[in-house]
Amino acid sequence: MAAASGYTDLREKLKSMTSRDNYKAGSREAAAAAAAAVAAAAAAAAAAEPYPVSGAKRKYQEDSDPERSDYEEQQLQKEEEARKVKSGIRQMRLFSQDECAKIEARIDEVVSRAEKGLYNEHTVDRAPLRNKYFFGEGYTYGAQLQKRGPGQERLYPPGDVDEIPEWVHQLVIQKLVEHRVIPEGFVNSAVINDYQPGGCIVSHVDPIHIFERPIVSVSFFSDSALCFGCKFQFKPIRVSEPVLSLPVRRGSVTVLSGYAADEITHCIRPQDIKERRAVIILRKPRILEMDKEENRRSVLLPTHRRRGSFSSENYWRKSYESGEDCSEAAGGPARKVKMRRH
Repeated sequence: MAAASGYTDLREKLKSMTSRDNYKAGSREAAAAAAAAVAAAAAAAAAAEPYPVSGAKRKYQEDSDPERSDYEEQQLQKEEEARKVKSGIRQMRLFSQDECAKIEARIDEVVSRAEKGLYNEHTVDRAPLRNKYFFGEGYTYGAQLQKRGPGQERLYPPGDVDEIPEWVHQLVIQKLVEHRVIPEGFVNSAVINDYQPGGCIVSHVDPIHIFERPIVSVSFFSDSALCFGCKFQFKPIRVSEPVLSLPVRRGSVTVLSGYAADEITHCIRPQDIKERRAVIILRKPRILEMDKEENRRSVLLPTHRRRGSFSSENYWRKSYESGEDCSEAAGGPARKVKMRRH
């Protein structure tokens, strides 16, 4: 019995020892499996996030991709400038198709009279694919200036350009007054710009020292676009991307003031004139003391000695054919195209 009892005790002891060994082995295997799982999770996290989330990571990314950062900054600045431009623009559709047709017929009459030489010398200013017709008040700009640059523009002496045609008062200005776009008696300068397909007018700011604000324009013949903040170069014609491209429809009125009129250039790009287009620009020139003095002196001078007595057409053609940058045609370096005024 003792032996049997001893045998039994020994067997149970061995069994218990074996169980403990198996438990320890299982624990070690479980621990190893757990450690492997942790390592796998860490490896997956490292693959998804190779660098620790810290200021060091952000600095590394900024240093390693500066172009993207600069691009994003430029885009933000461009969006902010576009917002400022929009704040200075008003647009409305005032003229019906029938009204547009009547006014366009009158514009054709202006073109015909100019071709017959029935206007004063400075009423008509011709350029490739674009003619200008000054009425009421005209002014020197571009190649007509003795001194180049913003602020050098001057009004022509009284009588150098023809009076505003009566049809402009009746068909255009009166309607704008009735809709309270401008006050009665505001306009004393009307300019008709007549564009052929591919025509353009380079980036400029309407001279602040000559014209009061707002600047009002009415579009005819076809739809187009008015662009802000472009730079022009020629041969071949190249135009940079605008800060803002504003659609202008036939019969629509566009009013510029504030930032849109004073702080950024506007232009008409060649690619935006697909059909003949005309615009009537209505403004109020300021009467400056320097203009009064120069006008008084010009009356005493023979015509050939007056300031701005030659046309800009030949200079414009020369600049166009020789491939000069638009800023050179205006007397300034290329980097100043954006702020050139005329």
